[in-house]
Amino acid sequence: MTEHKPRGRPRDPAVDQAVLRETLALLDTRGYDGLRVADVARNAGVGLGSLYRRWPNKYALVVDALRAAAAARAVEPTDDPVADLLTGLVNLAEGLGHRGAPLLAVLLTDPGSELAAAVREAKVEPVRAATRERLRRVIGPVPDLQARADAGQALVLLHLMLHGVPPDETRMREEILPVMIGRPAD
Repeated sequence: MTEHKPRGRPRDPAVDQAVLRETLALLDTRGYDGLRVADVARNAGVGLGSLYRRWPNKYALVVDALRAAAAARAVEPTDDPVADLLTGLVNLAEGLGHRGAPLLAVLLTDPGSELAAAVREAKVEPVRAATRERLRRVIGPVPDLQARADAGQALVLLHLMLHGVPPDETRMREEILPVMIGRPAD
């Protein structure tokens, strides 16, 4: 049996990073509808063909750019699962104060749009899954695990909507974690 070797040069991770950075920058300034793949390629110094070999369309490019931005906020598991759960909620709250606010607005005002679908795929679902896994480490595989994880995130969002700012770490520890965990805070 012969080994299959990919043709051409190996992909340069620096090119990917430049394209993803430029995609986020143009998404911030022009929005999804105003983002043009050709502008991303030109601004990142990449050929359009090279860009399309990596990402088949604008949607895939935006999803990867949003995922890359989210990866910077990933929480590495420690030996303290409660602290990891709290850190994940703090990261969610901080993210809502940055690029997350306009993306949240898209989810609320145009939920059927292609950008809303990209946000759900790249941001919402990975955060839900990570929160569920962190909570599972704290309370085990209870039947309402996803509902508890969602409730914690919903309380962060509700606080933001009611007060104009996300809850601080103390409020999360004292009021949101007990709802998720199902027992009073220590």
